[in-house]
Amino acid sequence: MSSTPDETPIDPSAAPTEPPRDGPLLDRPIRQVLLVGHTHHDVGYTNSPRLVDDLHAATVLRVLDLCDTNDGDGPDAFRWTFEVARPVLRFLDTADPADVERLRRRVAEGRVAVTGGYLNMTQLLGDVELDAAYDALDRLRSAGLPVRTEQHGDVNGIAWGAVDAMRRAGVDRLVMALNPDHGRAPYPQPTGFWWEGPAGERVFTWLSTHYGVGEEWGIVDGDVEAAEAHVADFVARLEKRDDYPYDTAVVHAANDNRWPTALFLDVVRHWNARHPDVPMRTATIDEALDVLRPQAEAADVPVARGEWSDWWAHGHGSTAREVAVYREARTFARAAQTTLGLTRLRGDGSPALADVMGYRRGPVRLRSDAQVARDLDRVDAELLLFAEHTWGSWETYSKPFSTFSHAHWNAKAGFAYGAFDLARDLAVEGLFRVVASGPDGSAAGGADEGDGTRVVVVNPTGRARTDPVDVEVHGRTRARTVATVPAFGVVTVPLPAAPGVARAGREVACGRYRAVVDPARGGVVSLLHVPSGRELVDAETAGHGLGAVVTETVVPGSTHPMVVRDPKDFHPDFPGPDLDRRHATGDEEPLVTEGGSWARIAWRTTPPGLPAATTTLTLYRDLDVVDLEVALVKPEAFGPESIHVAFPFRVADPEFLLETAGAVYAAETEQLPDTSKDWYSIQHAVGVHRPGSAGGVLWGAVDAPLVQLGGLHTGEWARTLHAPTGSVSSWLMNNLHFTNFQARQEGTRTYRYRFAAVDGPVTRERVRVFGRDLAEPLQARAYDGPVTAEGGLGLRVSPADRVLAEVRPLPDGTVRVRLRNAGGEPVDAEVAWDGPGRVLGGGTVRLGPYGVGEVRLRREG
Repeated sequence: MSSTPDETPIDPSAAPTEPPRDGPLLDRPIRQVLLVGHTHHDVGYTNSPRLVDDLHAATVLRVLDLCDTNDGDGPDAFRWTFEVARPVLRFLDTADPADVERLRRRVAEGRVAVTGGYLNMTQLLGDVELDAAYDALDRLRSAGLPVRTEQHGDVNGIAWGAVDAMRRAGVDRLVMALNPDHGRAPYPQPTGFWWEGPAGERVFTWLSTHYGVGEEWGIVDGDVEAAEAHVADFVARLEKRDDYPYDTAVVHAANDNRWPTALFLDVVRHWNARHPDVPMRTATIDEALDVLRPQAEAADVPVARGEWSDWWAHGHGSTAREVAVYREARTFARAAQTTLGLTRLRGDGSPALADVMGYRRGPVRLRSDAQVARDLDRVDAELLLFAEHTWGSWETYSKPFSTFSHAHWNAKAGFAYGAFDLARDLAVEGLFRVVASGPDGSAAGGADEGDGTRVVVVNPTGRARTDPVDVEVHGRTRARTVATVPAFGVVTVPLPAAPGVARAGREVACGRYRAVVDPARGGVVSLLHVPSGRELVDAETAGHGLGAVVTETVVPGSTHPMVVRDPKDFHPDFPGPDLDRRHATGDEEPLVTEGGSWARIAWRTTPPGLPAATTTLTLYRDLDVVDLEVALVKPEAFGPESIHVAFPFRVADPEFLLETAGAVYAAETEQLPDTSKDWYSIQHAVGVHRPGSAGGVLWGAVDAPLVQLGGLHTGEWARTLHAPTGSVSSWLMNNLHFTNFQARQEGTRTYRYRFAAVDGPVTRERVRVFGRDLAEPLQARAYDGPVTAEGGLGLRVSPADRVLAEVRPLPDGTVRVRLRNAGGEPVDAEVAWDGPGRVLGGGTVRLGPYGVGEVRLRREG
């Protein structure tokens, strides 16, 4: 941890000073110590995710038994907090009524607390997944288990939109037990503050010590003398702080995946015998915050507004391929929810079924409503399990070739691939069903199977879209075209003709852009937006072109502590190491290809230390967007390294607007203090503009979430964002870890980007919509079966330019339309049905700034 001159941070691992042995602590501000028993929930790390998830579910009965054998209401009664909700949710799936009643009774007595975080999540989650996690709390409350607090451990950040999502879910208190490795806390630990969300809602946030003190201090193992010494030192440190307005010390009795035991009760008894003037008692986290929050209100503690950008998010680049699979899976999941929901409202027609259970084929049978709901829930669970923070085992670095390390990662990666398989299958079924939906499968204006192979395109969003689509044709070739599709609609377009023969050349012009590529400089050295006359690329300042692959390696002979001592020393206390940054170069002439609605230029370069990469820039005749794809081959390597894809935009004195879950924020000015400014984990979109100017750029990454802004900042551990230029660097891969994350990565994949010049203001609303369109692209398929649903399918959400809508079929037969206000002004959102049949529900919902609401629809008959 680092500190300013007037702050004294608490270091949980510091050696304790010996407390007085001849009597109680004297008159001090700290009047009591609350010992919170829990286990830190890792889905993995200490054991395989395949085993740990089940074992955590088994802890519920174990806790209930410990409550019975250590009963009463005294200070040493067994009290327990379930740090996350998933074990209790899984317990409810199979528990008999008597055990559910036991849990309900212990919660009512205050002996057990159930918290509101599904798991300890990373910032990979989008707003849809975030809400899915909080939706699960309804099951807890239906079982008579109140939820008031969210507890979040290890991860050093959480998306800004989580504040509003928590409040919608009825949770208004947050405990963050940050890990001191690889990052800083926004305030000295422990302390409390109010965290204000985008819409102005607040949650009381207790910035706790790291939960690991429970083991480090001997508490969970019942080492009473060591625990006494450490806790006494902790209390003494708190009493020296003039910024700690609380009379209570909260201490964690936990560590990674600790099986619940009652050994920490001996610590309570020993402490109270030695320090009766500062009594210790067990407490749930709910009880602890019931004590702390009123004291925070009386002390007028700070209000912080903005993103809690996560220092640990660099780990998202440790497994680039699997993170891309996760993001692809949730795209399929959202498409499936929409098409299956629309089909339920329109009524099933007669979809073309396949006779082979094949990856490239349609469904061989149709799921029932109950099966659809079950499988969508399964996808949600797999996505949440992958986005949970445990990336590897505790021997991933020390024994990277062990069978256990490989088995652990196989299980973790399996969550992403499991979500992909099931979500894609649901999306394929949804597409086949929706294009045949409607009364008797005979909607007007449709195309039948006599039309031959064409491209059927479905728009899963509530706005009319004109976008590129890419399809596989007969399992042999790929074709790209542009389609215009009404909101929640279907169109068929002709299969595009084969593109012309590629020609050598360094310049391509199409539609609104003209591009020049120089392989020796790695990429695009000029990209002119013809209507405005703006040059978008700042190749001179960057020293390389747009789309260039840039590698970072440690300078040879470095004596940085992370190199010569311990990779854990990649840390704010040790800025650096010095890095050798070089861009890929090539000497082959690029190839230019033209299709009916597009033109592209492709070039090969060789990044230092890697095989050759192929980069493709695609321009469109009638669209403002530009697509860029980078096909990389990454050999396995150990040791610190990074790979970036560079986008040096020519924007002076820029402001960067970043899409996070449920919000868009300005880097630097809308962040909590001392949160990550070297790198950011985004959802999909970034807006780059100079405040007060009319022009800028909207940029988005389909597959990779990490960005660095205004230049490369790896290892700076900066407290202030230094971003003099409009450069956005997609930080694809890195190996800057010491535990949890993988020790190396390899793989072949194409990483996709889209950006557009903007003549008007770059607003938060535009960034949010741009990102949502990347997350929910048009769904397209080369198809030669019947298409009976053409045009708008009947669902209408307005105003479409201000409201984002998500459609999902529910187990009770209804279809939920969840509405999100993309902007900061209130809006009246209307949901109506103009399609076939009689559909009940709909109406108008008032959405506050960045607000969320929903309506339910049901087909009659």
